Amino acid sequence: MSVITPTILALDAHGGDQGLDVSVPAALNALETDKKLSIILVGDESKIECLLSGASIRSRERISIQGADSIIPMDAKPAAILRRGKASSMWNAFELVAQGKANACISGGSTTAMMVLGVKLIGTLPGIQRPALMAYVPNIKSYTSLLDLGANLNVSAEQLVQFAVMGSVTASLVKGVENPSVGLLNVGHEDSKGHDLVREAHGMLHELPLNYLGFIEGHDIFNGKVDIAVCDGFVGNLILKSSEGLARMILKDLKTTLDESFASRLGAFLAGPALRRLLVRRDPSSHNGAPLLGLNGVAIKSHGAADCNGMTRAILEAGREARQQVPKRIEASIRKYHLETTE
Repeated sequence: MSVITPTILALDAHGGDQGLDVSVPAALNALETDKKLSIILVGDESKIECLLSGASIRSRERISIQGADSIIPMDAKPAAILRRGKASSMWNAFELVAQGKANACISGGSTTAMMVLGVKLIGTLPGIQRPALMAYVPNIKSYTSLLDLGANLNVSAEQLVQFAVMGSVTASLVKGVENPSVGLLNVGHEDSKGHDLVREAHGMLHELPLNYLGFIEGHDIFNGKVDIAVCDGFVGNLILKSSEGLARMILKDLKTTLDESFASRLGAFLAGPALRRLLVRRDPSSHNGAPLLGLNGVAIKSHGAADCNGMTRAILEAGREARQQVPKRIEASIRKYHLETTE
């Protein structure tokens, strides 16, 4: 009988808006779904122990707890994170990866803090200047991988090219997308459009053996034209937050409209199964779990407002990326294409 080597994940149990009330049940759900996982819950030991009291024996055997005395505030500045964050749950989760005691870490806490601690404790891959955060945005077909989402507001052409390579490697390994298509966000499809930086990156990407389709516009993300959309963090964050706000507005407006009259309520009842299928497909929690690519280890950002289902997805995503050794494969591709950069 073969022995299964577990994939060990460090979970910042206090990260996210609902903290332990979401992270602990999500950890138990993930263990039930993926029998190869073991999870280290990092946070307040006594509170975590109480929440684990009803866990099954099999799940409890694959959970351990590492105490942490504090939580990094969502609005903490980088300097404050480095000065006062050492006793925090997020710091300790990242440190477990840095020490080789965990294969990946997950947090629903501050993106800034994850970026700072990822670079300081885990470090970036050789030749990578800055990590990039990638999310899965629903489109008409499935989803589009979008990066960067706010980790880098100002980038170089070389860094945009690195983002494209990192996104392509991850989509291929973790999501099973064969020869993923890549597009560079711009204000038009024509080669002459956009500022010098995106045009320079555009030229560099054409020279690589990627499935690069050229410039794309914002609507191409949602019509599924490409598998990976590349941009700087300023643009990516605006697109992500705007699309989330638009989705909430449409859902609220739809509910109001369907409740206006008896006829519309009857129509809603008859269309109920189809509407529920639509909501399931477009539920943000089903795509939760944004990898911070470019680190010398796997770190997954969960949406701060994620529910138990969303956090479970982020934990499972961390397990998949750890097993596929995404950082090593990204490093190999960066070297292969001679894309190493220096500050």
